[in-house]
This record gives sequence, structure tokens and C-alpha cells, in this order.
Amino acid sequence: MSSLQLDEARQMVERLKLFAQPQRLVILDILLRHGPLAVGELETRTGIGQPTLSQQLGTLRRAEIVVPRRESRTIFYSIASEDDMLRVRALIALLRGDEASLPVLEAVTARYGSRPRDVSRHEAEGGAQFASIRREETSRV
Repeated sequence: MSSLQLDEARQMVERLKLFAQPQRLVILDILLRHGPLAVGELETRTGIGQPTLSQQLGTLRRAEIVVPRRESRTIFYSIASEDDMLRVRALIALLRGDEASLPVLEAVTARYGSRPRDVSRHEAEGGAQFASIRREETSRV
């Protein structure tokens, strides 16, 4: 993974702002647990009133985190993609900070942790920069 650039950091902050709203987190958590739901069902399960729910779903829809699907007069919402599901799960797990969240975080690491990144000379030799061990010293012990 390359170093974080200022423009990328700004984009990440804007993305995080989408999750920095309790009602949106509740909506996403319910969709994760139950899959696609009609707006009325979301209202019942979240306890969020219809006007506020519509506003928050609109924000999540414009950010392409949730997608609507119309069946006759009913609109169902679901999380947009498997990647978005994994990201939302990981974020909620990370913020909860309990041990039950470790499998989710490991899944994210497994999925995204193998991307190419800049490797320092010390890491290329087999150790982290802050904990490198010279081979000459270990052979004397």
C-alpha cells in the first residue's frame, strides 16, 4: 500500500462522514443482518420515522452504499455490493472494538491486505523497519 496522499485522505474523510451519523449506521446494520428490506420494514426495525429514514436512505443511495429496487409500489433497499457489505461490517466491528469483531477484520485483511504496496529495505529483508534484526548478530548468539 502506498503512502496516503492528502487528496485521498480528504476523500476518505468525506466517506467516513457518511458513517458518522447514528441513524445511517443503524440502517446499514439492519440491512447487513436482514438483507434487502422494504422501506416500511426498515422503519419498523430501526424505529426511525419515515421522513428521516427517507432522508438518510437518500444520502446512502447518492453515495452508492445502498441501492433501491422497486417491486410494484414497494421500494426495497439493500447494500450495494459485497465489497460495501464487507466495509460496513468491518467499520461497525472496528468501532465496537469487541473480540467478536476479529473474524470480520481478518476477512477484510485477507481480501484487501494483499494489494501491492511500497516495501522498505528492512521489510524486504524479512522484518519490519522498527524491529529489524541483522543476520550477522543472530549468527553469533
